[in-house]
Amino acid sequence: MRATLLVSALATALAGAGMAVQGTANGALAGIVGSGIHAATGSFLGGMIVVLGVAACSPRTRSALRHGWGLIRTGQFPWWMTLGGLAGASVVIAQSFTVPLFGVAMFTMAFVSGQLTGALVVDNTSLPPGGRKPLSFQRILGVLVVLGGVVVSSAGALQHGVSWWAPILPFAAGTMTAFQQAFNGRFKLATNSAGAATFLNFFVGSVFLVACSAALALAGSGVTAAPELPGQWWTLIGGVLGVLFIGVTTITVEHLGVLILSLTSLFGNLLGSLIIDLAFPTAEAPITWATYLAMALVLLGVSIASLPGRRPRQVHRLRLDEEPPEDSGPELQR
Repeated sequence: MRATLLVSALATALAGAGMAVQGTANGALAGIVGSGIHAATGSFLGGMIVVLGVAACSPRTRSALRHGWGLIRTGQFPWWMTLGGLAGASVVIAQSFTVPLFGVAMFTMAFVSGQLTGALVVDNTSLPPGGRKPLSFQRILGVLVVLGGVVVSSAGALQHGVSWWAPILPFAAGTMTAFQQAFNGRFKLATNSAGAATFLNFFVGSVFLVACSAALALAGSGVTAAPELPGQWWTLIGGVLGVLFIGVTTITVEHLGVLILSLTSLFGNLLGSLIIDLAFPTAEAPITWATYLAMALVLLGVSIASLPGRRPRQVHRLRLDEEPPEDSGPELQR
């Protein structure tokens, strides 16, 4: 059991690091094509192509999708739990709009703060496939400390001319992601297929983003340029990294729960984002003392929230009509 938890946590942390790279790629793609929505659509469609290829080569995934459709059509699986892909679409939209404004590190802190806040709510319901995990003092305190870190980082970003609404966008996307992970985990449990859950996620998100891009095109806002290949090939890998993240978290959420999954993905995400911002510094997203202080607060909050809560002591109360145990002492027998 411990080995399973360790492997799940390590895989989730690596997937979180991939999300930092995805944010950089989607932000750069938005700058090239001139539109955050169009960049998000291109990224998501790239992931959709990958999952289509997997489904085409995997009879098990196709069978699971048919079984899942039957469960949805007959009402055995709630239709609203199929909308997790909308959260995935909101993530790539937030990346495309805000990463160019304040960098990957700031995006990560705002995003994961929303994810942890949402996880507090989701874990206290019957939505997660692993069952309900009640609130505790440590979890609430940890999330509050994390939010304090985001406030510190946001204040530094706002001093550099970033709009006040910018941190709210990734925070909202993170909150939605907590529900997405629970929905994906439930669909994976119902179909016994992580591939089917990943396919459903990207199908719903792709339909939504294509509709948004079409509306923008009709309004006269089109793509201004395309990535130059092969030099800018890396800007197109966001969708592939999204597939890996959704696929991994769909499997590991059953073992870790939504909150612990969020915490472990945060570790990889923060480390990856800091490395990226240090390796490729920009004037729009400088690394300052506030960045390090905010990250320290975020990691402190993560540590607090991950502490196990106290288990209530079980005290056996002897009823008046209950015979005392045979090995009880003379005091009890009297």
